[in-house]
Amino acid sequence: MIMRTKTTRRRSARPSERPNRMWPYLLFLALAALLLVFFLSGPRGTIRLLEQSKEKERLQQEIEALERTKAALDSEKVKLHLDAYIEKIAREQYNMKKEGEKVYKIQIDDKDK
Repeated sequence: MIMRTKTTRRRSARPSERPNRMWPYLLFLALAALLLVFFLSGPRGTIRLLEQSKEKERLQQEIEALERTKAALDSEKVKLHLDAYIEKIAREQYNMKKEGEKVYKIQIDDKDK
């Protein structure tokens, strides 16, 4: 009668003889780290996209401000064709007066306070 005996694997005592099964995991981790760095900091990386979106928002605000300034200047341009507006500017900014008109200057003393 033939008896079967339990076969067991023999473990080697030296680590150099053991098959190294860690290298696929290390390779996977290295590739994952490389891809993560590329996606975060590459030319189309997440950090670059965030910076570009902030820059776009800042430029949009600047465009809106410039459009408001342009509208105000266009309004001023139209008003400058009116004689009454030109007269008002001449009186207020350049202290001009009409012929025969008297100008009174009023000084307020700060000593009364």
